[in-house]
Amino acid sequence: MSEKRELFTAIPMRTWRWLGVNEAYLPETIQKQTEALPSGRDIVPEDIAEGAGTDRNLVWKRINVPAGKTLDATVVYRSEQRTYIAANVAEGGVLNLVCVQMLPADKAHAGKVDIFVEKDACVHFTAVESGASEALSQLTVTLQGDGSRADVAAVYFGDETRKVDMNYVIRQVGKHTEAEMQVRGALKDNSEKIFRGTLDFVRGAKGSVGREREEVILLNEGIRNRSVPLMLSGEDDVDGVHAVSAGKVDKAKLFYLMSRGLDLNEAQQLVVEASFSPILERIPNPELQEEISVAIKERVTDER
Repeated sequence: MSEKRELFTAIPMRTWRWLGVNEAYLPETIQKQTEALPSGRDIVPEDIAEGAGTDRNLVWKRINVPAGKTLDATVVYRSEQRTYIAANVAEGGVLNLVCVQMLPADKAHAGKVDIFVEKDACVHFTAVESGASEALSQLTVTLQGDGSRADVAAVYFGDETRKVDMNYVIRQVGKHTEAEMQVRGALKDNSEKIFRGTLDFVRGAKGSVGREREEVILLNEGIRNRSVPLMLSGEDDVDGVHAVSAGKVDKAKLFYLMSRGLDLNEAQQLVVEASFSPILERIPNPELQEEISVAIKERVTDER
């Protein structure tokens, strides 16, 4: 009898059962977690602490932003298969956090990020999911304090038989919180993707505002794309909007680009680049920006 699979992530409220989007299980190629996750609210002498489990099945980072301070952190995963980041942003603090996943195509990755944001504090979170054969990611931002803010932006790219599974949740607990979530992706070949994006207005979050939007470019037939926008509200005095846009590249746009001497792959590459550029520009390291852009371009145009 096979060992029971480990649940990795689940949507906050079960829905659309027939789509198979309510939960995601850890890939068999990744070891199960045997140690407790560190908390972002643990007190550490440094602003950033990090370590690994004794059996190397979990690599973690803990980030604490002191009150009124700003902290910039960029994390790039190239070989780590199971990762966790816990962060706490104290009153009036600002965290600029970038997470980039670029594992090789023969490895799977499962990563979680938990961020607590206190009164009048802000988190700017930028993510890139462009590697691994199977990429699972979970982001939970809790806007705990009044006037706290979350600015979340991510891009993903899937090709060949890659699987991308993302579960992003922003919980708006405090009064007058603000949340912005923008996610852009491109899929080709026989890749699969699930994106769950949830804005959760908790009872008492009066005067809070949330915006969520996902845009997906489908580069050919044979793709399985599933988008799950979800809005939960236990409070009536809130303003929330969510939307999903998914489809092939506009034929008129392709015709215009190809009439200027580009072939189909090159035209598609320009469209993907234009879509991803506003989010990639949030990465403060120009060399890392360029590395990501070149890697995606080569895969879109099959120039590897």
